[in-house]
Amino acid sequence: MKTVSRRDFLAATATAGAVIASPSVLRAQARELVMIGYGSAQDEPLKRAGDILGKRHPGVSLRIIGGLSAEAIAQIKAARGASPYDFAVMGSPAIINAVDEGVLEKVDISKVPNAGKLDERFPPYAYDWGVPVSFAGIGIAYNKQMVANPPKTWADLWKPDYAGKIGLCRPQSNLGLACISIGATAFGKPDADTDFGLAKWKELKPLVGRNPNLLQQMLERGEIGLCPLWHDNTGIAVSSGLPLGYAKVTSPGPLMLPTMIVKFARTAHSDLVHEFADILLEKDSQEFASKPPYYFGTVIKGVMPPAGAAAYLPSTPEEIASMTSVDWPKVAPNRGKIVEAFDRLFAA
Repeated sequence: MKTVSRRDFLAATATAGAVIASPSVLRAQARELVMIGYGSAQDEPLKRAGDILGKRHPGVSLRIIGGLSAEAIAQIKAARGASPYDFAVMGSPAIINAVDEGVLEKVDISKVPNAGKLDERFPPYAYDWGVPVSFAGIGIAYNKQMVANPPKTWADLWKPDYAGKIGLCRPQSNLGLACISIGATAFGKPDADTDFGLAKWKELKPLVGRNPNLLQQMLERGEIGLCPLWHDNTGIAVSSGLPLGYAKVTSPGPLMLPTMIVKFARTAHSDLVHEFADILLEKDSQEFASKPPYYFGTVIKGVMPPAGAAAYLPSTPEEIASMTSVDWPKVAPNRGKIVEAFDRLFAA
């Protein structure tokens, strides 16, 4: 048994006394960042970046709250300067709404050095408020037991081959809202011509899933044979052994919806938020996030999806060059009216 000397004892008590006498030092070192993430296994790349940030800044930790919602935005507005959240991952449509609600503060791209490596097609979808860190794709998921020849373009869905087999998500979700615009652009109309898009989808008499998860379950059970679905949802389902395939359909597309890091107004940790975003844009972080089971699209030039994700992400020069998205500033503000019109048209 080791004997503790008087010198050791005095040194230890002096250290303890200094800590007790200086709680402000501890508080300064122990800083918790609170972010709104996905609320699923998709948070792992975010947690990894938080661990890296914590190693660089001892005492800094990251807490992730799952899922951006109207309730979270209401909490931020009600806080009036004491928001319970510092930052979030947020897609293009949500950014437009959050800016209108006055809850965001612009990310300073000059404080995110790796943003200089971004593929130039992604920053416009941040609308100068955030920094892109990944993207999600929308294609056609299909049940291989029901569909032998999947569509190659969006307009192919209107071929007789798929009659009675198609599912569609309600436009309350970004997946469903994007599809209404696709119904227009697939036939040469503008994104914002959602009346045309709704009418085209009505022609198909699709079965409706109230949200992407329910739509995917309908596909897995064989209630439908094919439907628009997120690329990562499909990849995860296939890796679990389900007999699904994924078509990276074009015209328009491959369709991608960028995801940004955005900063809430009056956060006390602005510099750390910028550094966190920069970590997510490091090559290692992009490669980690793109591999199964996460399947995030990469946004940095020269970082290609790994073999396990290439079936779901744009991976050829032609696919990458033809990536496109929705003109959200023209579509997202009308989401309420589009949902009402959709519910009238597709009511059981």
